[in-house]
Amino acid sequence: MILVRTARESDIDGVLDLAKQAYPGMTTLPPERSVLEAKLLNSINSIQTRLENPNEETYFLVMEDSDADKIVGTAAIIASLGGKEEFYSYKLNKVTQSSKELDKRVTFETLNLSNHFEGFAEVATLYLHQDYRKNGNGKLLASSRYLFMAQFRDRFPDSIMADLRGYFDEHGRSPFWDAVGSKFFDMTFADADLYGGIHGNQFIADLMPKHPLYVNMLPQDAQDVIGQPNVKGKPALEMLKNEGFRWNGHVDIFDAAPSVDTKIDDIASVKGSHEAEVIGISEYEQDERAMIATNDIHNFRTLISTISVEKGGVKIPRHAIKSLNLELGDRVRYLIG
Repeated sequence: MILVRTARESDIDGVLDLAKQAYPGMTTLPPERSVLEAKLLNSINSIQTRLENPNEETYFLVMEDSDADKIVGTAAIIASLGGKEEFYSYKLNKVTQSSKELDKRVTFETLNLSNHFEGFAEVATLYLHQDYRKNGNGKLLASSRYLFMAQFRDRFPDSIMADLRGYFDEHGRSPFWDAVGSKFFDMTFADADLYGGIHGNQFIADLMPKHPLYVNMLPQDAQDVIGQPNVKGKPALEMLKNEGFRWNGHVDIFDAAPSVDTKIDDIASVKGSHEAEVIGISEYEQDERAMIATNDIHNFRTLISTISVEKGGVKIPRHAIKSLNLELGDRVRYLIG
């Protein structure tokens, strides 16, 4: 059985294995055991915290193959960016200048350092083991975060963003980093990415130039990757677009990957999900397929199963009830399709 659930401290070995596979390029999943242990503990503490307003809570989810007793994917939600540390991105702007004397008009682009996303939530750390990139597992893993936010809506702000992985070649080289970041940080892209994942982004505030960067002065290979995700990240971008995320000209300061955003209440999986009581057991294979999630934050689980929507509630198969640790009379959130 494949399901997604909130992470436990005992998941550390499986999460570390996935982090090693994802490195480099995923700042929020560094292959450092102590950092990942802290992330899991932060998630556990966030779940146990009663909140008045979203702060810097992080909710870490894992995909589990329960038959193989194996962690095969990760996903996370950061409740609010820019609390203790400023959150930086570049905003791509267009500038036009003209000279009457030369009768010439020139249009060019600049990259301006921005804190636009401070106060936004972020969906992050989406990584799925290569052997499990099939059977709708990727969609389940990604959508589990939206069902979590819909179910526990008061823990999140109005707006949300997502950073994608930017282009880097088979040797881990990022053309944008080589053209920009390396000139100010004196380290490789992989080293900077790992350092940020472990120590946070204060070093960016300390060393990054505050003046606009003129895009037309960058090498062509660096210009070409601005706003472009890594080849392996394109499916993730398509999933985000299908949920309603849009690119509005913000890019990651490390690798110039697109940063997309939307309103949480406009996310397709949030708008399309419903809450209902489990009123019975269904054994009909012709029932509609749905993602089904529990409504207990201390026992949040979600999986794909069949569902029968009826007056007064829903019926789901016995195996789903067991895997979700449910009883008749419990409430669930479901998303058909």
